Amino acid sequence: MNDFRVWFADYANALFRSLPLLWQAAPREMIFLIAVTLLQGILPAISVWITKLVVDTVAVALTSGRELGYAVLIPLVLGWVGALLLESLLYPWILALQGNLNDKLTAHISLLLMRKADNFADLSRFEDSLFYDELQLLQQQVAYKPLGLLENLVELSRSFVTLIVIVGLLVPLAFWIPLVIAIATIPQIVVSSQYGKAIWLTLFENSPQARRMEYYTSLMLTDSYAKEIRLFQLSSFFIERYLQAFQSLHQTMRYLRGKQAFWSSTLAILSTLGNGFAFYWVVRQAFRGNFSPGSVLLFVQSLTYFQNNLERFVANWVELFENILYMQQFFNFLDSPIPMQISIPGEKVPMPIRSGILFEKVDFYYPDNRLALQDISFTIYPGQTVAIVGENGAGKTTLVKLLTRLYDPTQGCILVDGIDLRNLNLQQWRQQIAGVFQDFGHYALTLGENIALGNLAALESPDILRYAIEKADITTLVDHFPTREDTPLGKQFGGTELSGGQWQKLALARAFVRREAQILLLDEPTAALDPRSEYDLYRRFIELAEGKTTILITHRLASVRMADRILVMKAGHLIEDGTHQELLQLGGEYTTLWNMQAQHYGISE
Repeated sequence: MNDFRVWFADYANALFRSLPLLWQAAPREMIFLIAVTLLQGILPAISVWITKLVVDTVAVALTSGRELGYAVLIPLVLGWVGALLLESLLYPWILALQGNLNDKLTAHISLLLMRKADNFADLSRFEDSLFYDELQLLQQQVAYKPLGLLENLVELSRSFVTLIVIVGLLVPLAFWIPLVIAIATIPQIVVSSQYGKAIWLTLFENSPQARRMEYYTSLMLTDSYAKEIRLFQLSSFFIERYLQAFQSLHQTMRYLRGKQAFWSSTLAILSTLGNGFAFYWVVRQAFRGNFSPGSVLLFVQSLTYFQNNLERFVANWVELFENILYMQQFFNFLDSPIPMQISIPGEKVPMPIRSGILFEKVDFYYPDNRLALQDISFTIYPGQTVAIVGENGAGKTTLVKLLTRLYDPTQGCILVDGIDLRNLNLQQWRQQIAGVFQDFGHYALTLGENIALGNLAALESPDILRYAIEKADITTLVDHFPTREDTPLGKQFGGTELSGGQWQKLALARAFVRREAQILLLDEPTAALDPRSEYDLYRRFIELAEGKTTILITHRLASVRMADRILVMKAGHLIEDGTHQELLQLGGEYTTLWNMQAQHYGISE
């Protein structure tokens, strides 16, 4: 019993929290929708009542032998036709209102999802597979679950109004009949709701399988993988993997849906028997002369309306239950705590930074408890160019993520002019950083917008945009296009597709457009560049880094010789720190890496 109370309380809470969303999304449409839904719910009873009056009037006229006058007949006919016409006219308007309201509701919920996700200032939630499964499920179903919620509420309201009005017609004839039919339907509602909950929970628990299905579909249907899939003949492999994920998900869902259908149809027999008994009683009363012909017709039509609307009510209640379970997950997501504690408003960022950035005994573990960094201590001084080198997985990029506060250290701290980074105003701090990461974004926007994403003020300032274009050495590329900075990019919307090196230069321009930033982060900035472009970039490196504290992460050691200091990482530890010449004289890990690349590329000290 306690479990039922908890379940019902959670269900009711989600339902009552969902209703304000409808109002917030489209208050004007909701007012009209409520009005026409109530009117549409009353109209069947009006039609039944007018039909009763017509039949009784005709029966009295035939029995008495009097002629039925137009004064009596025409108002009844006009009333019946008017009710029928109004019901027909309302339907398309309700569809239009629902469509408009659903558009706004979907956008409203999507915005709430995006804004909540934006509140997660770090990356920890996005690298948690359970959280990502939940977020993907919410995102995938946002286009039709809110619509289902809206349609269910409209249908439930309409059916409920019709049921109440029909009960009002039936009670004077036999008060117990609506009660019997309703009681016979309750088990069907309860059982259907329980199985609806089980189906939703199973879908949620199996969301990784659903995500795998979507992933394998994207592999087969997007251009990014088309070459390898055809060259390596991988289509059968991925289709088989899709089928495996589908079977795993479908078998459980099919079993639960079958059980739901079996019990719903079995319990529907109980409801039908209740209707049969009521119909038998009405026929018996009519033969005894207790009911007029109009009353019999009213009873039969009302019983039909009552049964149909009760079935519709049950069906929409079950669907509403499934949609409310989605809304529960949605509200759980909105209510989820923010893992990174943000100081609001936080201390002001030093401008300029004077004593430097100190990593003090920093440890970091990823959410899955993998050790990424251990006992890291060093200082980056203002205006200094620091290169961080090491093999893959050494912890180089993790240092950058900590510096940008995409993560907080598990132990230790990062100090900026003696102030703990966690106490600084986060927005101000990130505004002081310009950077290019390995996995930079390819945005389906114009060329100028792709650059201005680094500093949105550049959208209104051609001078800032042109400065970044020149710094990234893409003037020729931009001027090649007839529409220059207004050239749409990316295949998604029919824009121009750039090469990997051109996209990377665009990402560099996105960093340089943030002219006032004190810190420049370059994480493998030349990974997609050809040798000539890489040479040109590093030849101009001193100019690019002028006036900024620069942190360069790279595998290509030939490019780090101009750095003021080089930090050598290995397996999450800082093992060497010095200039290029100092590290070569040390004869340690850096020397080993340098000699390997020197032999391969034919470079000298």
